Amino acid sequence: MSYSYTTKISSLKEFLEKIKSKDLGIPDKVTLDYLISIGYKSTNDRPIIRVLKSIGFIDDTGVPTQDFKDFRTEKSEQVMANAIRKIYAELFSTYSNPLARSNQDLENIFASSEPSLKKDTLALYTATFKTLCEFADFATVTTAPTPTSMPTTTPTTQPLVQIPVSKEGGVNITVNITFELPITKEADIYDKIFESLKKHLLTSSSKPD
Repeated sequence: MSYSYTTKISSLKEFLEKIKSKDLGIPDKVTLDYLISIGYKSTNDRPIIRVLKSIGFIDDTGVPTQDFKDFRTEKSEQVMANAIRKIYAELFSTYSNPLARSNQDLENIFASSEPSLKKDTLALYTATFKTLCEFADFATVTTAPTPTSMPTTTPTTQPLVQIPVSKEGGVNITVNITFELPITKEADIYDKIFESLKKHLLTSSSKPD
């Protein structure tokens, strides 16, 4: 995981305060020209853009996302908490309450992701994280996000296919077929399975004896 940081913490904090308080409107795009136009002219202010991208407040082109807009509402602290727990998932999986840990503990986590980082840079990673946390309420978020994965299959006692088979003499027999689907992200595999099922089982069962 590659984290973002700013070299001027005070500017990031001030900018977020202005967005939250609606002192600033919602721009078409958050760009370098936009920052300069609202008074953030220092080169050390520019990392505000990459931090906003990292927490999902603007997209890759600088256009404000729904989270940016919701940050200006009563859901502000919840929105930020969700964003932080997502981008800093490794911190929250290591420590249940990262904010209660020392700066050195946090820097160790950041260093494990990018061992080549210098001490000063690690300190900025930590300061950026803590500044963002000032705008979050983690009590509104009960669990940390987990990586998306395919669900595992488990045997089922319920029949997935029921095939009625009619016999002479007024006796009806129903054949129940239970099977497990393979774990895969390729949707066309499932399509082929059901096409084959229809061809070899469902169609043949409808033919008269």
